[in-house]
Amino acid sequence: MSGTVKRFVIALMVVVGLVAAACSSSKKSSSSTATTAGASNTTAGGSNTTAAPSGNNNGLNNAGGGSLADQANKAPLTGPTGTGLTRGITSTSITVGCVDEGQNFFGFQDGLAARFNRANSAGGVNGRKITLLPCKDDSAGVQANVSAVQELVNQSNVFAVFSASQYMLPGSTDFLVQNQVPFYGWGFLPGFCGNRWGYGWNGCLAGNSMPATADPVRAIQGALSDAIIKAAGIPQTDCPTTNSCSQIKLAVQADNSAAGRAGNPQYLTLYKARGASVVYSQTNYPANAAGADPTPYASAMVAANPNIIMISTPFQDVAPIRNALTAAGYKGVSYDYTNYIGAASLGAAPALAKSLEGEYVNTQIVPQEQETPFIKDAEADLKAIGKSPSISLGTEIGYIEAEQFVEELQAIGQQLDTKTWDQKINGSGSYSGFTAYASLQGGPGPMQFPAAHDLPADCAGIVQVKSSKYVVVTPFACYNSLPFNG
Repeated sequence: MSGTVKRFVIALMVVVGLVAAACSSSKKSSSSTATTAGASNTTAGGSNTTAAPSGNNNGLNNAGGGSLADQANKAPLTGPTGTGLTRGITSTSITVGCVDEGQNFFGFQDGLAARFNRANSAGGVNGRKITLLPCKDDSAGVQANVSAVQELVNQSNVFAVFSASQYMLPGSTDFLVQNQVPFYGWGFLPGFCGNRWGYGWNGCLAGNSMPATADPVRAIQGALSDAIIKAAGIPQTDCPTTNSCSQIKLAVQADNSAAGRAGNPQYLTLYKARGASVVYSQTNYPANAAGADPTPYASAMVAANPNIIMISTPFQDVAPIRNALTAAGYKGVSYDYTNYIGAASLGAAPALAKSLEGEYVNTQIVPQEQETPFIKDAEADLKAIGKSPSISLGTEIGYIEAEQFVEELQAIGQQLDTKTWDQKINGSGSYSGFTAYASLQGGPGPMQFPAAHDLPADCAGIVQVKSSKYVVVTPFACYNSLPFNG
């Protein structure tokens, strides 16, 4: 189990740190077709359109709406405007590719294939079926990712690229931007902020690290604090909306890495804006040091007398720190961002489940345990291609990226090329842009484009590990992003 998930933790940890150093300079800068077994859903290539999304943000300040989105929709985007390229497009098909760390984001290709299969089984999108090439594994590192991306574009002639990798860095994303290739991934990486061709499945998560001269609209995700405050059961539970969280005393333990050092200032800004106290904030936990003794770090946190502890470290360090906190007599809430790995994976690792007993996890994907209509669609679509309906992190990320792409194709219509894509999705002339996930029930939070190139979706849920299972404590919902003025 630990061998399977260990390396994707690096990517997840970057989510927590938001890759401030990298992002601050980045803004300028034989095929297999998805299976065709049927699944019963709505119209051709369509998504569930029966009701408003349960995670509707109601105009909150994030990529889904509010004053920040109004500003971001007017902000300039970098990268070339679409010139009408038809790479990968025929009258009957669209060829797309994918890159992933296969051993880390396991199930990613299955998620993509499941959603594309539903669209193809219903006749395709505007008469075109989506041909998904096998994912290229970039586990060897940055250069492997660059080579994979360039091969997909230059040799396989794909229209779009999907990713689940920590290695989608500027060497790859700058190439995709310059070649007008829509690309998808987790928005904590620099290439998913500020340009017209990068699409984070939950928006841009690193806008707060941009200098104001490069990006006038920057934000910190309120979900990083407000979701766990709801779950903590501490008095003044309305404090996230009133900024009166005076009874919250936070301790943050991060590792000694670029991600850790970038993340802690963000948490201090966010929690202090909510009226909370930050009683401990350190980035001194040994990075990449298996077997480090967590005892002195746990003791120092407990001595600061917090009632919420954020363990902002890679996956493999969370359980030891959690055990050390328990041994030190800590009775309050502790949470992390890396340990929602899927019920099947947790159940297959009893020692890990025991160590994490009671731990809270902030998850930016809809927990499968909620069994929303969106999750049920994903389960049915996985079964339709002969895959297990047990949804891992990688599986749901792939499914969400595919959902966004299908919705965008639907919005553009029959005349598809990079010019019509750019005009319709990013807004140009008579087009005002595009909103992703707007009609999903219980799915990801809505995101307006072009605003989501600069802002996070800012949505999360809180699950807790109990008896080797995940229990939903705070259902998945969207929150107010905090304008960053630093």
